[in-house]
Amino acid sequence: MAQSGAPPPEAVRGGASKTLFAVTVVVVAIIAFAAGIGLGNVLYGARPPKTTFTVGTNVPFPPFEDFNDTQGQFVGFDIDIATLIAQNLSRTLVVRQFTNFEVLLATVGTGGVDMAASAITSSGDTGTNRSRFMSFSSSYYDANQDVLVQTGSTVTCTGSTCTASNLWGLQVGVQTGTTSEGWLDANKAANTTKVRFQTVDAELAALRQSTIDAVIIDYGPAQSYASAPGSGLRVAGQIITNELYSFAVPLGDPDHILPVINAVLSGIKANGTYDRLIQKWFS
Repeated sequence: MAQSGAPPPEAVRGGASKTLFAVTVVVVAIIAFAAGIGLGNVLYGARPPKTTFTVGTNVPFPPFEDFNDTQGQFVGFDIDIATLIAQNLSRTLVVRQFTNFEVLLATVGTGGVDMAASAITSSGDTGTNRSRFMSFSSSYYDANQDVLVQTGSTVTCTGSTCTASNLWGLQVGVQTGTTSEGWLDANKAANTTKVRFQTVDAELAALRQSTIDAVIIDYGPAQSYASAPGSGLRVAGQIITNELYSFAVPLGDPDHILPVINAVLSGIKANGTYDRLIQKWFS
């Protein structure tokens, strides 16, 4: 996600119901953190085990993470995997919303949450920089960026692949602290204007109101927003960035939970669960 969250192997595999998980996700605005440092250190006899697994996220960024108002729960591809990780840790999943993506990254780095699940890019220069203040799991998703515009926009990209020249002279929205912003910083022409937004909601509202001409956002969320009924938006083309997403934990993995996270990722890819989640959220 964004430099420093919303995507994907474009191939869809398997099949699964939206009710694949019947797990209660506790939604909180403020978390009172309990003592203890997790399953890994329990195995080493250090402290009593934690009973909760607090996961930070930044919504909306569908299909990776979003909030279902009717059910009062966080939902999405990342949330389903986080649920499986919590189950393997024998803890209750608690999801904490961060309205600012950069604050989420800073918080996981200092141990304010057990894990961050928010389509976080762990590869390239962005991943190298982030690794200075957080630790990453194995990658679980391949991603690129998309250019999102109004349906009636004249912006087009040759062969559905966008370059900096396609944004010539435009006002382009990006979410602060994301790889979308990083790509635009590195590639935009002098007469292309970058407009920063703290939230995806704000940048999409500006696009619909014609305050800006285009938005750069990860492939999965772009496809999700463009395909929504009556969205008034379309994808002009894709920006090839070849990013990898990972889950993030506090620097140095003090709770020793990365082996559990990586084992879950390896297991769901081997037993078909990963393919069913791809079908569930990206079909």
